Amino acid sequence: MATYKGIQGYTVQKLSSDPTASEAEGQLWYNSTSGKFKIGTAGAGTWASAPTLNDTMSGNSGSGTQTAALTAGGGNPGVTANVEEFDGSSWSEKNNLTTARRNQGQAGTTTAAVIFGGREPTLSKKTENWDGTSWTETNDMNTARRQFGFWGTKTSAFAISGVPYPIAGNEEWNGTSWAEIADLSTVRQTLAAAQSGTATNGLVFGGTPPLTGKTEEWNGTSFTETNDMNTARDNLSGVGVSKTSALAIGGESPGGAPALANTESFDGTSWTELADLSGVRCQFGAAGTASAAIAMAGSSPPNINTSETWTNPVYTIKTVTVS
Repeated sequence: MATYKGIQGYTVQKLSSDPTASEAEGQLWYNSTSGKFKIGTAGAGTWASAPTLNDTMSGNSGSGTQTAALTAGGGNPGVTANVEEFDGSSWSEKNNLTTARRNQGQAGTTTAAVIFGGREPTLSKKTENWDGTSWTETNDMNTARRQFGFWGTKTSAFAISGVPYPIAGNEEWNGTSWAEIADLSTVRQTLAAAQSGTATNGLVFGGTPPLTGKTEEWNGTSFTETNDMNTARDNLSGVGVSKTSALAIGGESPGGAPALANTESFDGTSWTELADLSGVRCQFGAAGTASAAIAMAGSSPPNINTSETWTNPVYTIKTVTVS
C-alpha cells in the first residue's frame, strides 16, 4: 500500500496545536493533542450588493473604508459637485465640492480628505480639502489632468500620469503644495492605483495606450515594473496597500463588453483572478482594502447608482475523516 510520503514526496507534520486558519490554507497536518488529521481551507471571496447611492453618476472618485466611504464629483452626463458619505448602512448627501468636476483624484477619510484635478469640463488642476463638514480650495497642481492614478491621505497624496496623453510628470502633495516626482517607466492614461499607498510604497496598474496590464511599484524615489495583471484594461479602480496587497476592479477593454466585472488581487509579487463584480462597471469610485472594499456608482453603461462590497475568503480548519 502506498504511503502519503510515497505519493506526495513529504510526510505529514505532527503539531500539538493548530496554526491560524489563514496560515493553514492548503496544508494537511496531524494534531497530536486531539489525535485528528486537519486541513486548512478557504471559501471564495465574494462581492455582495450594498445600498444604492442617492445620485446616478460616473467618473466619481472615492476614498475611506468599506464602512466609512466618501465619494465625490462625477457626472450624468455633465459634471457635478455632489458628495455622498457611506456609514456602512446607507448613503447621505454632504456639502458639495467648491468646483464641480469628474475623473479627479481623491485621498483620505470621511473626515479628512483631498480632491485634485479632473475635468470641469475643461481640464482642472484645482485642489480642495475636506474637513468632514465643508470643502476649501487650496494650492493647485502643477499640471492639469484627469483619469490618472492616485493614492494617499489628505496630507500626503500622489497623482500619476493621466489625460491628456502623454503626461510624463507625476506629482506629490504634502498637505500644502504639489511637487514633481519621478516618471513612470511606461507613461499612460486612464490607469488606477492602490489607494491606501504611502509616500514610500505605491502601486499603479493598467491604462492605455496601448491597453495594458502593466504594474509599477513606487519606493519613494522611483517606479519599477513588476508582474502584469492577467487582464489588460483601463478606466478601472484600485484599492489596497500597494506592494503588500491590492485589488484591481472592473474597467474596460476593447473587443469585448463595454465594461468589465473582473477582479484581481496583488500579493506583492503577482496578480490572481478573484470572483467578478455582480455587474460590470467602469469609471467608478472605490474605497477600502484588498480584504474589505466597496465599489460605488460608475458606468455599466449607462451610468448607475449601485454599490457593491468585497469580502475576502473565510479561512477554516476542518477535521479529516480517515477510514
